[in-house]
Amino acid sequence: MISLKGKLTYGNKEIGMDIEIEPARVTLLTGPNLTGKSLVLRCIYKMATKLLGRFKRDRIWQGLEGVRCDVDNKIDLAIYVDAYRTSIQLYEYIRDEFAEILRLAKSLEQIIEGEEQAIVSQISGRVEDVRHILKADHELARDVRLMGNDFLIGEALDVLYQLKDMYAQVAAEHDLFDDFPPLLLSAEEEGFAWRDFKTGARGRGLVELSTAYAPALVAMFMIYSYGASEGREVYLLVEEPEAHAHPVMAHFLGRLAARLAERAEEAGLGFHAVFATHSLDFLMGAHGKHSKAYILRRTAEKVYVQGVWDGRSYVPGLSDPGAYEVLTGK
Repeated sequence: MISLKGKLTYGNKEIGMDIEIEPARVTLLTGPNLTGKSLVLRCIYKMATKLLGRFKRDRIWQGLEGVRCDVDNKIDLAIYVDAYRTSIQLYEYIRDEFAEILRLAKSLEQIIEGEEQAIVSQISGRVEDVRHILKADHELARDVRLMGNDFLIGEALDVLYQLKDMYAQVAAEHDLFDDFPPLLLSAEEEGFAWRDFKTGARGRGLVELSTAYAPALVAMFMIYSYGASEGREVYLLVEEPEAHAHPVMAHFLGRLAARLAERAEEAGLGFHAVFATHSLDFLMGAHGKHSKAYILRRTAEKVYVQGVWDGRSYVPGLSDPGAYEVLTGK
């Protein structure tokens, strides 16, 4: 059980937090913005024994002290991925950190003898943090890969290739859109190697990723998390896995998560994935016997779990064809 209870300070008022979910192999969190989906990911992350992600443990719950986070499940390793906000997170971090660096630098004019080294050390630490954040995607991927083994990574890649072939066959048989296969990423020592299934193009040594690689980043972390799940309970936590993905690609990523969960269940591996998503395509792809989708909602007073999605093409709070029909005529 994962539980978030308490009060969240929100501007000039407090909002109640009343969320309880029982995670599955693949847990899906959906619903409107500001309904606590990201907070659930943070809660899981902060309770893990080992963390891999941009967030540091002492920062993950800043400003959320009024909310109690409880996780009954054993979590040996949590991997936090946010493909959508990769660029903006970098901007926000550098903006804030360099503002602090400038403040420290200005204080050099007023220091007394003996304090120089402490201030220089603080500035050096800030610069090192910025250097780390610049290469965070690659370093994180490399760290996750090193925690796994090639045999399980190979199994996960087999699942991806089989899925790719199945989608291609269906597309050919029914004359459907077939430009869905992802770019494939692999974390090497000097950067990412990549391959484009559609054109056959490939390359290596890539460090900074454009938005075109966001779906590939999500697929890669699924594969590496699966590879790290032998003998440990691994939770892959992903913000908006559908980021920058064509709808069919989002469906493909959801189905990849479902297939890996099925394989992990059969093999007795500790692979789990939790996704905060706004995509019906991803939800429908991930729907299966080892997945569960929770619908989060909010009132003026609290954030809560409305229920569990039943797999139909209508998700309360996410899609409303009736409203769309009315609004189209306005």
